[in-house]
Amino acid sequence: MKRLILAAAVALAFPVSAQNAATVNGQPIPQSEIDTMMQAMSSRGMEDTAENRKLVLDQLITGEILSQEAVNQGLDKDEQTRMLIENSRKEILINSLIAQWMEDNTPSDAEIDKAYEELVADAKDAKEFNIRHILVAEEEDAKDILKQIKDKKIDFAEAAKNHSVDVGSGQQGGDLGWAEANNFVPEFAEAVLDAKIKEIVPEPVQSQFGWHIIEVLDERAVEAPSKEEATPGLKQMVQQQKLQDYVEGLRESATVVEAEEAATDAK
Repeated sequence: MKRLILAAAVALAFPVSAQNAATVNGQPIPQSEIDTMMQAMSSRGMEDTAENRKLVLDQLITGEILSQEAVNQGLDKDEQTRMLIENSRKEILINSLIAQWMEDNTPSDAEIDKAYEELVADAKDAKEFNIRHILVAEEEDAKDILKQIKDKKIDFAEAAKNHSVDVGSGQQGGDLGWAEANNFVPEFAEAVLDAKIKEIVPEPVQSQFGWHIIEVLDERAVEAPSKEEATPGLKQMVQQQKLQDYVEGLRESATVVEAEEAATDAK
């Protein structure tokens, strides 16, 4: 009977000790902590091997030693340190909440279908333009180059290669390829929409980047992607919108009282 009791006691005690990979001054480092870290590192390309697990354990041991020393020195009582710890705790909780919400709220087929229908409808009246431009810093330089192009003293593509400060497109003769007008800054987009096809915009256009000489080479209707092509992006878009609605709903249901002086305390 005594042997049976002893065997039972050992069987009960062994799993508890086996769950700890190590102890540091009596403080356990659970095996589950290594498992969690290995799972995260495996997603970044590290192989789950005995050698790598030993490296992880060594890091955890060092971390525990340093953490205990910080507590021994009373650093956990420091106001700024306590605030940083609390902020880290909140960040971990927020990330866990969002990860769980995302897992539980995968967009339905009906939501993807609706998003795709809206995408197709938006594309129906949309146009994209084949554009090239020359960008320079000064207005006078832009006017001079534009005049030379109009007088056929220099070719547009040659002028772009020689003078454009937008080096990427400049080396391609100013070519920006096909794009919708709203992909560009407002001043540029407005000029493109007002331009006549196969003609250079009559005057240089100023934007935050400098002065543009713009030519719209062609236009065409925007072709909506197939549903198969669009689905990954639509899933992300729908889920992000639902997440935003979820967060806004939580804010609306929360009782928030802002101190009047909060906005001015930082001055």
